[in-house]
Amino acid sequence: MIEIAICDDDKKDQEIIQRFIDRYMEEKNISHVIWTYKSGEELLVSDHSFHILFLDIAMGKGINGIIAGKKFHSISRKTKIIYITSFQQYIEQAFNGVHAFAYLDKQVIKDKIDLQLDEALKIIQEEQNQKQIVSFEVIEITQDHHIDTIIKLFNVEDIFYFEYFNRRIKMRTVHGDYYFIDQMKNLIRKMSEYPFESCHQSFLVNLRYVKKIKGYDLFLETGEMIPVSQKKSARFRDKLHKFIKNTI
Repeated sequence: MIEIAICDDDKKDQEIIQRFIDRYMEEKNISHVIWTYKSGEELLVSDHSFHILFLDIAMGKGINGIIAGKKFHSISRKTKIIYITSFQQYIEQAFNGVHAFAYLDKQVIKDKIDLQLDEALKIIQEEQNQKQIVSFEVIEITQDHHIDTIIKLFNVEDIFYFEYFNRRIKMRTVHGDYYFIDQMKNLIRKMSEYPFESCHQSFLVNLRYVKKIKGYDLFLETGEMIPVSQKKSARFRDKLHKFIKNTI
């Protein structure tokens, strides 16, 4: 199932784009669902995740598409953002301001949208084939209000960080928080093959989501701040530097 969002304050433009997408997906026999939003604010408070986002740059009210795109990218880095606009002067700003997958000029969208969907779906398929999956026995509340555990699979890139407290571990992900019982040393060993590093005795962080370090405070792309212990600071900074160098 491919999940697609359209964020545009012009209802007529929304309907046109949705019609083109539906036609394309039906011709390709691809199962899909489309969510529509009329403002950047409405998009950002949504709890849905998307494979592809068609985002209008020049919306009349509230934040524009550039700002909405930056904020959305910080919490959903895998979504392919395709900017749509009627104003050519916004195109360069879109590419410089955020990691845009592509842009579409509304004047020629009919001729270009199939090509952009082809490219986006090809990359999504390649990414899904390369997913790194880990499993955890997480705690769940059953329908009859009993505590139970269930083994669930998680995409490594969907995990922001782990936090140890009250003899259990909280795993914060793009899909919400999950809890399981384990020791931090076992978790560090399990995640050692992935880009995770401990910045504090109670935290194990996905380096992909680190925005900056200031003193002994670590800021994530999600807007959260995590403490860095003095003991672990030098090693963490070294690991982060090497990760950034290898991904540039």
